[in-house]
Amino acid sequence: YFDDHLSEEEVDFICGTYYVRTDGNLEKVSWWPRPQSWVTSGLNVGFWSSTCESWFKRRLENIRAGVSRNRKS
Repeated sequence: YFDDHLSEEEVDFICGTYYVRTDGNLEKVSWWPRPQSWVTSGLNVGFWSSTCESWFKRRLENIRAGVSRNRKS
């Protein structure tokens, strides 16, 4: 059996998605961009470019340093 698509749960796991309560509402946030955000970003050029790699490394360093915040999903 072969499946070309990730389930929503798999995407949530890969992107580090979780929920936070803000002003009485649950907000879905993630540490990494979800697929739709990636597709519409300027980084989606059809392959993993050196610009993508630089972005990834910078984002990871900022997360580890406590500089970056989670992103709204």
